[in-house]
Amino acid sequence: MQKRSSTMFVGTTAARKASMEKIFGIDTFEILLHLSYLLLIAGSLVRTILPLRIMIICSTIAGFISGYLSGYGSMVLWEAGFFVVNVVQVIIIIRERRSAKLSEEEHTLHKHKFSALSTVDFYRLVKRGTWVSAPSGEHLTTQGSPVVRILIVSKGAAQVEIDGTVVAFCRNGDFVGEMAFVSGNPASATVTTVTETRYLMWRSEELKGLLEKHPDIKNALQTVFSKNLIEKLSRDVRASESEKIGA
Repeated sequence: MQKRSSTMFVGTTAARKASMEKIFGIDTFEILLHLSYLLLIAGSLVRTILPLRIMIICSTIAGFISGYLSGYGSMVLWEAGFFVVNVVQVIIIIRERRSAKLSEEEHTLHKHKFSALSTVDFYRLVKRGTWVSAPSGEHLTTQGSPVVRILIVSKGAAQVEIDGTVVAFCRNGDFVGEMAFVSGNPASATVTTVTETRYLMWRSEELKGLLEKHPDIKNALQTVFSKNLIEKLSRDVRASESEKIGA
């Protein structure tokens, strides 16, 4: 019985291959196999996750058909498994994108400061934060004290003091506490609001937890920190030059 089943399977496989050659041409298996790998290569060149998943799905379809028509059962099962996994991931991504609704204020912040992040990743970041409206005179950081939160100014202004001397001002789009967050050191300056100020704030430990789970957000946020630091330094240089000219 086992010998007969094996013979039947071999016969079926041979017939299927012969059918492929008759209908599609002798190189059909190789064509589909090459197509599957080409789609994988194309997917690896895509930088965004959804197109990547779609390319993998197309690759698995080509591989599935190739395996089925050539009679390779193991190949069919593996390709089917990859197909199911990636279809599920595509559904999850689409659902996340639909639920990632930003307010007008958040949309503006995303556009001007966090464009390196996808809408979904920025939404994850915003969900971990808290919007705060602070009166004038509120201390955002205190020199020499641990920094337990990091924030970005959306509207308003704050002055930066070192040893009692005002050395700079934070404006819309500026971070407060980001250097201490990155280094783990105490605050190097006291930052105090000088107008009613609106900002988005994250608890340091919660933000670190988010960044550990999402390396893409971590990398993008480091880029945003660097750009903002350059902007601050450029403003300080221009202000210093203006003072020298005025003197």
